[in-house]
Amino acid sequence: MGVFKCHVGFIWSLLFAVLIAVIPRYWELKIESIQPLPSAAAATPTVPKIEVVQDTIRKNTTLVATLGDYDIPSDMANKVAELIKPVFDLRKFRFGNAFRLEKEPDGSLRTFEYKIDDESVLKVHKEADSFAAHVEKLQLNTHESTITTEIHSSLWEAMQVQPKGEYLAMELAQIFQWEVDFNTEIQPGDHIRMIVDENFHDGDFVKYGVIKAAELVNQGRTYRAFRFRDSYYDEKGVSLKRATLASPLKFNPRITSGFSRSRKHPILGFNRSHLATDYAAPEGSPVLAVANGTITFAGWNEGYGNLVQIRHVNGMTSGYAHLSRIAQGVRAGQPIKQGDLVGLVGQTGLATGPHLHFMMTNRGVPINPVPTLKKGEPAPPIEGTMRTAFLNEISPIQAKFGVTVASK
Repeated sequence: MGVFKCHVGFIWSLLFAVLIAVIPRYWELKIESIQPLPSAAAATPTVPKIEVVQDTIRKNTTLVATLGDYDIPSDMANKVAELIKPVFDLRKFRFGNAFRLEKEPDGSLRTFEYKIDDESVLKVHKEADSFAAHVEKLQLNTHESTITTEIHSSLWEAMQVQPKGEYLAMELAQIFQWEVDFNTEIQPGDHIRMIVDENFHDGDFVKYGVIKAAELVNQGRTYRAFRFRDSYYDEKGVSLKRATLASPLKFNPRITSGFSRSRKHPILGFNRSHLATDYAAPEGSPVLAVANGTITFAGWNEGYGNLVQIRHVNGMTSGYAHLSRIAQGVRAGQPIKQGDLVGLVGQTGLATGPHLHFMMTNRGVPINPVPTLKKGEPAPPIEGTMRTAFLNEISPIQAKFGVTVASK
């Protein structure tokens, strides 16, 4: 019996030893037989990247040179330029305008977009083995806005809080130019209020539309303007536009030398009459005809440099001297309309710096231009059926200004 127990114990011990030796080896073999899972990098093939470039057109450059700056092959750049010509004039590429291009992994051009202006974009894109080009007009969303601001120092400064406020300042100065001199008569505390359309693209402000109505409170006096059939009128239907512009320059300019029978000439050094008004303005500023008329002279005139003279009705004339350039098409014998471009401010002839030397005569006698332009005769008020249409159109705008609607 004791011998039997001894044999059984020996057998169990032997089995235990075998299990200890065999089981770990079994699991090693089991693990080695399992194929490893592929890594994430191996599972997802690498996709070649498209290179995107956003920049602005540099000064004194061309489309071909711009593409070359970003390693687009010259033959491809020239091919794209030829393709664009039928849809856009390449000479109109402008310094500072934004563009965007995409390059394929092999360095070839995929797409090119150039912002022409606030409303249009030139687009070039690859189609199979060729390119296609077209000009796309942006879809603008428009909504009416009322802008109110207080003037602390100048109209220009007050409008800078608005996007592209310089446009609003220029337009307001043009609308109220016969009522207020924005250089000398504006006071801190004056108020501006206007109703204008704002245009957006994809939620971003693009530009303003025309000013539908404007109100200026200047030194306690209120002036209002309502747009009707492309002109501005007060609430009584009297046109704000006079027979002459208030100034030959777009924005009310600063007078550096007034009309005088005797003043010391800055170059000649002796006293002589200055039967004109000198307006300070940056070189290249546009000079406008102050009234309808006929051009009697356009060319070089010694001390006046580049000079344009215009004959108006009722024996009035105007003269524009020291121009850097006379506008294309401005020549003797041609008619010209109020607001048409005469030329650009310069310093030709006897001039110490860029300015406009502006002269006027009445039946051959020199007159002071400033008061003459200021008191230009207004047009007669709107009458008849047009007056009814005018009042109907402006009445909802008057309500927004809190103005009592005039009787029809």
